[in-house]
Amino acid sequence: MTEQRRVVVSSPRTHRARSAGERSWSLAHDLDEQTELGAVYVRTLIRAQLRTALATLTVVAVVLAGLPLLLALLPSLSRSRLYGIPVPWLGLALCVQPIWIGAAARHLRQAERIERDFARLVDRS
Repeated sequence: MTEQRRVVVSSPRTHRARSAGERSWSLAHDLDEQTELGAVYVRTLIRAQLRTALATLTVVAVVLAGLPLLLALLPSLSRSRLYGIPVPWLGLALCVQPIWIGAAARHLRQAERIERDFARLVDRS
């Protein structure tokens, strides 16, 4: 009687059969090897960061353009004073700066959340 040979059955999508010690697929490996799949994940991360940055830019641009527009539409507001301080200066100090600080803090939280989610995705795979 002749001994039968063992046959490895694998998916037609694999190029070769995996050896016993070989690691399974991981996203970290795709990122390190700069494969097409890794590039897709990196592009997704960059797009998410870009959306966050554009949202922050929009808020800052609206505030930045809105104050001069408001002062042009209401010239009496630009000439008025409160406790001897010009109202436009008070608007810059008490309205614009807190909005910018809030927009920056929100941007930072969202950017860190996106990076944390991406890192969890890489670690999980």
